[in-house]
Amino acid sequence: MAGRHYPLISREIWLTLLILVILASLASAVYNDFVALPFWLLTVLLAFLFRDPERVVPAQPLAVVSPVDARVISVEQVNNPFFPGESIRIVLKMSCWGIFRVRSPMEGKMQNRWLLVPGDTFPESTGQIKDTQISGWIRSDEGDNIVLSMYKSAKILYPRYSVQTGERTGQGQRCGINPFGSIVELFIPTGSKIMVKVDDVVKSGNHVLALLRHGEKSQQRP
Repeated sequence: MAGRHYPLISREIWLTLLILVILASLASAVYNDFVALPFWLLTVLLAFLFRDPERVVPAQPLAVVSPVDARVISVEQVNNPFFPGESIRIVLKMSCWGIFRVRSPMEGKMQNRWLLVPGDTFPESTGQIKDTQISGWIRSDEGDNIVLSMYKSAKILYPRYSVQTGERTGQGQRCGINPFGSIVELFIPTGSKIMVKVDDVVKSGNHVLALLRHGEKSQQRP
């Protein structure tokens, strides 16, 4: 968001880093620097992994920007599991060493969020969930609907949204985090012009995945 400053390290890891610094300082004071070294190394590693650099969002209002730093592993038309009808699904594979920050693919309002665990079913599908995921439905002022699904990879840390249901989010704006990388799926309107192909490497908030085409039929919630 213009005019707003963000730290270079994700806020979600601040408390953990503070605890590690305290433990390292105590270990150094009570024992020696050698005992404290693992705590300092872990602090540096986590600070690196949870880095949160600024990104230049392209000046294209109808662009669907990449929500994460990732590699494109699939682009296909599928039955939308969240709305009646079909969508284009873009599947992205994050790196466990990459940027964990998740950004909004377009400007709009968060209409709903779903936490789906193994055994659950999709809102518009009888298929059962195999892996834990959190999905968010963003709707633009023009009525375009996009669902962004983040799959859980770490055993302890869950992906999560920082934008609540009913709140607005901007194109390329920080909207969540997915620690240690995993699969991210985007379901976008079928009339969209796809701007990427399989094996393309994209950066969050910076690379355009697709261009929305108004006048084309988009997914509408029943």
